[in-house]
Amino acid sequence: MSTFLPLNIRIDGKKILFVGGGVLAMHKLQAVLQFSTAVTVLDSACSDEVVCTGVQVLNKTYEPSDLDGFFLVYACTPDEGLNRRVLDDAQKKGILCNIADNRNDSDFISPALFRHEGMTVSVSSDGRNARRSVEWRNAIKELFLSKRVPTKTNA
Repeated sequence: MSTFLPLNIRIDGKKILFVGGGVLAMHKLQAVLQFSTAVTVLDSACSDEVVCTGVQVLNKTYEPSDLDGFFLVYACTPDEGLNRRVLDDAQKKGILCNIADNRNDSDFISPALFRHEGMTVSVSSDGRNARRSVEWRNAIKELFLSKRVPTKTNA
C-alpha cells in the first residue's frame, strides 16, 4: 500500500518537465502552473490546449537525457511503457517522478488544490480516490467563498 506524506516543496528556480502533452498533462499542468512557470512539456504532438498555456514545448520523442536539469518530472503519456521508462530514468538520476493516474509507481502524487490570495488548501486521498478529493476540495472552496472568511489577520 502506498502512503504519501503531505509536503510543500520549494520550487522557485527549479525546472519541471512534463513528458506527454495531451489531456493527462493538461490536467496536471493546470495545478502546477498556479505555482511555477518554469515548465517544459516534451511531446512529439502537444495538444493545442497545452501549447496555449505558454509553457516551453519540446516537439520530440523522449530520451533519458531530456531529464537533465529538471527537479520534478510528470510522465503523462497514454503509453504505460513509456511512462515507466521515464520513471525508471528519473529515479536513476535522483529526480522525483509522478506517473499520471498511477499512484502505486509514482514518487509523489498531486492533491486537489484550492488557491486563493496566497493561501493553498490541498486535499489528498493518498491517490486512492481522486474524485472524492476533488469533492472535498470543492466543498472547502464553497465554504470559504460563501462565508467570506477573512483573508488578512491583525497579527
